[in-house]
Amino acid sequence: MRRGVVTVLALLVLVPFGGSAVWNGASNTLERELVRSTAAPPEMPTGAADLPAPVARFLAHTFPPGQLPIRAAQLEQAGEFLLNGEWKPFTAHQVFTSAPPSFMWDARISIAPLVSVYVRDAYIRRSASMRARVMAVRTVVDARPSPELASGALMRYLGEAVWFPTRLVPGRGLTWTGVDDTHAEATLVDGDTTVSLRFTFDDSGAVTEVYSPARYREVNGSYVKTPWRVRAMGQEVLGGVRLMSPAEAEWVMPEGPQPYWRGRVTHVQYSY
Repeated sequence: MRRGVVTVLALLVLVPFGGSAVWNGASNTLERELVRSTAAPPEMPTGAADLPAPVARFLAHTFPPGQLPIRAAQLEQAGEFLLNGEWKPFTAHQVFTSAPPSFMWDARISIAPLVSVYVRDAYIRRSASMRARVMAVRTVVDARPSPELASGALMRYLGEAVWFPTRLVPGRGLTWTGVDDTHAEATLVDGDTTVSLRFTFDDSGAVTEVYSPARYREVNGSYVKTPWRVRAMGQEVLGGVRLMSPAEAEWVMPEGPQPYWRGRVTHVQYSY
């Protein structure tokens, strides 16, 4: 009897530990692949004559003089994620590359004492994936590559470029279209996938909101175009660059906004 209890307890400890090791190994492999594939980022503009006024204001507001284009970025995040109607604390490690546009988000969402959901979203080589496992063992989400998933992931990449903002300089598939003195639309093309987002800027040039009227949202195994918005809750300087952080992401539903992520960037490391 005692031996059986010891065996069960050992399995409860070793199985999640083994699953975590396998998960971390896969994430590390993806991160190395991202960094290896990085090309030269777009050059910084020498003037603002061809940029919409709010975008020129944003670039002047965001970077110190002589800013080099960011080739890759590694971020740490902390905040809360909405799961089953309850806000749960999370931490995440994220890596971006400017060219080609790629990212990996590796998060731990705490759902109970000593119990976490491991989540990994990625967009690599024009293909997106999304996986989630309880304690890195029991699969709860396994979204395979599709055009809709790739579109949603590339749109997320474009919105989160505010965290490595030299990627918002025109070039490498990115263009800007002016709307008015406080709005401009960014369009990013990567292979067969094209996405656009409307950016809102304040008078100083800070990004206060990113919006799409139709981002793909998974609903019962299908994808539905739904308005999506990320709102700035503040502005912080990290790594010498002014960032939109903290922030909150939400789906804009007919009955009202449905926030699902709120957090901040806690640390950045840029490669040039």
